[in-house]
Amino acid sequence: MNSENREDALQKSLQAYAARPLSADEKRGYLEWSLDFFTDTGILQDPFVDLTLQLDVTRAYAAYRQREIAGLTFFSFLLWHLAQTMQGHLGFKLRKIGQEWLVLENAPLVVPVAIGGENRFCELLLENVSRQSLAEMAGQYRRQLDSARRGEVRRMAPETFLTACFVGNLPDLQFTGLSLHWRKALIQCQPCFYFGKRYEQDGKLFIPLAAKLHHACTDPFVLNGLIRDFTARFG
Repeated sequence: MNSENREDALQKSLQAYAARPLSADEKRGYLEWSLDFFTDTGILQDPFVDLTLQLDVTRAYAAYRQREIAGLTFFSFLLWHLAQTMQGHLGFKLRKIGQEWLVLENAPLVVPVAIGGENRFCELLLENVSRQSLAEMAGQYRRQLDSARRGEVRRMAPETFLTACFVGNLPDLQFTGLSLHWRKALIQCQPCFYFGKRYEQDGKLFIPLAAKLHHACTDPFVLNGLIRDFTARFG
């Protein structure tokens, strides 16, 4: 794809994901410093923060068991609630495109899926999740997952991949720490998450959650707020 076609594809993606410029009022304060400092290529730095939490999902799992929705899994249940929660947290909707900071009000989710064989992985693109009901999202996820396992999902354009929030699932790995790789790119600063294998401890249900955060717009402070609001959704 030549540069003109890539730019056209990028603009179409941004329109679909309801991108808008970050306002001066939204940037005022900490972001006025951090957005520039942690994306300054003239400074030798690693701007990413990796954190792994052991998330108490006892109430979330109880709420999931009460839902009777075709195709719904616990992972897709958590995925939908995470997408809804991020809507209320500016830092997780910020992307730096070229030299401009944008807010994606309807950012997509990318979910890696292990399909085995010579390709090993493919990625699902879940769009409009923040504007869908749980049942609508569960249906979209199931259809794409089934297509991926039949080898029918093609690799998406880099511009699409890099605007999305990346959320993976490792249901057989009860990890206590996970650092996710990433690379510098034209589009950056999207958050990345990985859920792990759920387990019981002291009568409660936990799940590992690894987060890779770009320090320009997210950090442990805002992650704490996101997790607080995420768990509050379950009562």
